[in-house]
Amino acid sequence: MRATFEQLARSLADAWKRCGAIPLPPADAAPASRADAFAIQDRMAELIDDRCVGWKVGAAVRAVQVLEGHDGPITGRLLASRVFDNPGQVPASMFDGYKIESEFAFRFRTAVPARDRAWTRGELAPLLVFHPGLEIAGSRYASNGSGRKFTTHDAIADNGAGGAYVVGAGIGDWQGIDFEHMHIDARIDGGETLHSYVGEFRRDPVDILVETVNGLAARGIGLAAGDLLSTGSLTLPTALHRGQTYVARFGDLMTLSVTLRQSP
Repeated sequence: MRATFEQLARSLADAWKRCGAIPLPPADAAPASRADAFAIQDRMAELIDDRCVGWKVGAAVRAVQVLEGHDGPITGRLLASRVFDNPGQVPASMFDGYKIESEFAFRFRTAVPARDRAWTRGELAPLLVFHPGLEIAGSRYASNGSGRKFTTHDAIADNGAGGAYVVGAGIGDWQGIDFEHMHIDARIDGGETLHSYVGEFRRDPVDILVETVNGLAARGIGLAAGDLLSTGSLTLPTALHRGQTYVARFGDLMTLSVTLRQSP
């Protein structure tokens, strides 16, 4: 790994641990390809030294990629110390101002090893338990003073802009759920309903999962039994601040919530 990439990975890992921010690196020290970005993310994860318990993917829908200027999906790790059960009580000192998203996720009943032959939906679907989830997403990069545009590769290197995750109860018999049309009623402190993604801004979450599993396999990464994979935002990512509570009702299935609690 280039010395500049090693330094970036170390800076990102340090920012993750202290819940801080670093300057966006200049173009000549930033990843210029997905391969470079994933290498930095992998090294960042090594330096954080927390157990990986799954994966999250952003910009998995083509319409979102076009809207936000991404060249493809953005994958990052879910790390054990930052995954919470529903209802989530998350320290505001760590995540104040991060954005909250409602998502569909699945847990693997058995291991899914990396292999050369692509995994199919028919193979993977029977291995899955469905979990509604909430992602707390944010960046380790400071929001100003960079002098250049933030890129897809910057986001990938920074653990896919992941922060924390709240997991709802599992549903084993999920095959009859209408994911395409499920209404998500999401509100902060009982306010107005936040915008939900529908139509071209929503994809079948199992298709996203299959695509992500095969993308990980191409990097030599398999999934362990019990790993979670979250398939991207269903609601407009919205900043959550100290003391606020976000509540999301997933149709008639389940209600999830997370509060940014005042104490550390």
